Amino acid sequence: MLPSHRLPLGGRPVVDVAVGVLRSPDGRVLLAQRRAGKDAAGFWELPGGQVEPGESAGQAAARELFEEVGVRALELVPWRVYEHDFPAKRVRLHWFNVRRWSGEPKGREGQQLVWVDPARPAVGPLLPSNELAFATLALPELVTVARVNRAPGAADELLAKIPSLVAGGLRLLIVRTLALAPGQRVQLVRRLRELRRGTGLRLLLSGTALEARQAGACGLHSSAAALAGLVERPPTQLWAVSAHNAQDLERASALGADVVLVSPVLPTASHPADQALGWDGLQALVAVSPLPVYAQGGLEPGDIGAARSAGALGVAVDISRLSGPGGHRATP
Repeated sequence: MLPSHRLPLGGRPVVDVAVGVLRSPDGRVLLAQRRAGKDAAGFWELPGGQVEPGESAGQAAARELFEEVGVRALELVPWRVYEHDFPAKRVRLHWFNVRRWSGEPKGREGQQLVWVDPARPAVGPLLPSNELAFATLALPELVTVARVNRAPGAADELLAKIPSLVAGGLRLLIVRTLALAPGQRVQLVRRLRELRRGTGLRLLLSGTALEARQAGACGLHSSAAALAGLVERPPTQLWAVSAHNAQDLERASALGADVVLVSPVLPTASHPADQALGWDGLQALVAVSPLPVYAQGGLEPGDIGAARSAGALGVAVDISRLSGPGGHRATP
């Protein structure tokens, strides 16, 4: 389960902690094991530590990376900030992506280090305060959206596509079936779960948290309209939301969303009257969002490079734009 978003209990201190994310060229991230004698000994975490008086969070992240794992951060990019409750204190975590560094990581304090695939970590347990960020690190650069209507055979058509698309690299699928009854949505995702076993494909259901839980989905997707009606984060492991403007992004961040799909970046046939953001507009929204962003609207898998240049994590595309084996392969 992801960390809760409870309000802190009165009188508990809030401790600022800076954390650096080191990623290898193949997408693995560096974890360190907490040593015996420390709080939460034996748990694994991304390297970091407490912000000292007079330090900025970025300075603290750079210092901790050198002190803990012997790495000099040459380029730190702020990623996100969130808070987490421990029994005795509340921590405010400042996360940084380390885009460039020098030195070979080693446990300078005697701790074990390991590079892991965030989608399938080979060690555990993970420190609870790290779980929210770690779940996001496992996201691929390509999200696929499947819209299923009430037409006869529409659900079976989707199910028939999944094996070849998974072979082609599909790793995250948002199932949008709002035209169906709740029970039909749940049943469809259950059938998709059977097809995804052992593949690494994760399923998000666009609907309610209860439906997602009943279906056994990995998380929930909320439209911008649904987001506007929420007053707290839904009880789900991974929460993706759609956003169209800075106000949507601000609300998504305030409620604790994990990832945002921003649209429309380019003109779309389905919503021709909507004003497209363009790549410059997307870049401006990404710059003010503390959350990972996917570009959506009028895009193809081939637009991943442009989206990443604008600061987005990747793109979200309709399932009809994927070609299966031999086509685009999404990488974690």
